[in-house]
Amino acid sequence: MRYTLKQLKYIDVAARQKSITGAAKSLNISPSSISSAIDAIEEQSQKKIFSRLPSKGISITQFGHGFLSNARQLLKAHVTFEEAVDEQAKAINGAIRLGCFTPAAPILLPLITKSVADNHPGISIHLTEGDTVKNMRQVIDNEIDLVIGANTNLDASISFISLFTAPPHIVLPHDHPLANQSSLSLKDVSNDPMVLLDLDQTREYMFGLFSQDNLTPKVAYSSQTSEMVRSMVAAGMGFSVFNLRPLQKQQYTVGDIVRIPMTSGYQAVEYGILHRTDAYLSSVDQVVIETCIRLRESGAFNMATLPEGKNGPIL
Repeated sequence: MRYTLKQLKYIDVAARQKSITGAAKSLNISPSSISSAIDAIEEQSQKKIFSRLPSKGISITQFGHGFLSNARQLLKAHVTFEEAVDEQAKAINGAIRLGCFTPAAPILLPLITKSVADNHPGISIHLTEGDTVKNMRQVIDNEIDLVIGANTNLDASISFISLFTAPPHIVLPHDHPLANQSSLSLKDVSNDPMVLLDLDQTREYMFGLFSQDNLTPKVAYSSQTSEMVRSMVAAGMGFSVFNLRPLQKQQYTVGDIVRIPMTSGYQAVEYGILHRTDAYLSSVDQVVIETCIRLRESGAFNMATLPEGKNGPIL
């Protein structure tokens, strides 16, 4: 049988309206167009779809019920097909070069990239890590498109979209005498050895926190990775200070740590998205930015920080 989707649609509307005139009015076409569609199918099938009832419209025949059941399945499948094609046409595909401040990368990037992948599987993300100066230079030189980093000493050509603020907190061995305190100041631990996250901007920031209390930290150990610093603290080698924490509890070879909020007044770090002010933001760039903003609005970044004030120790 030869037919068109338009003919099937006309017949379906006529059946629902129980009237050729009503179907024509509903579709804003002439009644003859409806009649022609019905006549064409009935001529090919040699069976009547409708019985014409003078002054009463039309009624569906037994054959017509079966025909309409199959026709409606086909029409529904066609609508589903068109919707799928439209969605595919609207899908955003492409690549983005996304940088991140090294200590924050294993905490923030999995959260961001998974959310992008779940909603836009056609986007590929090329990740890089580095310190603030390196990341900013790569953005300026157009070597990366966006950076997740801190609002610190930014070049005038860089725009910043705030995502969250991360107050500092103190990290202690779980069996430290102060491990059960609800909050601590740097004066409370100033006589203890410190394990320092030894990156240029991090070191400058940490020393700045101590200078707020007119103190100088007793740096006994240092490392350029957050994982090593936390492991050293867990082993009882000293305390440290962080702004971010892993979203899940970490396991250590020796010992464990507790995180204790710092008393109010210490300088926090504001994290966000960095990009060149004059950069053209592609649709892929916009997706990543909008994803980060959506995560911000939903509070997804909250678990990466420890609020200042008296909240008590957290493992």
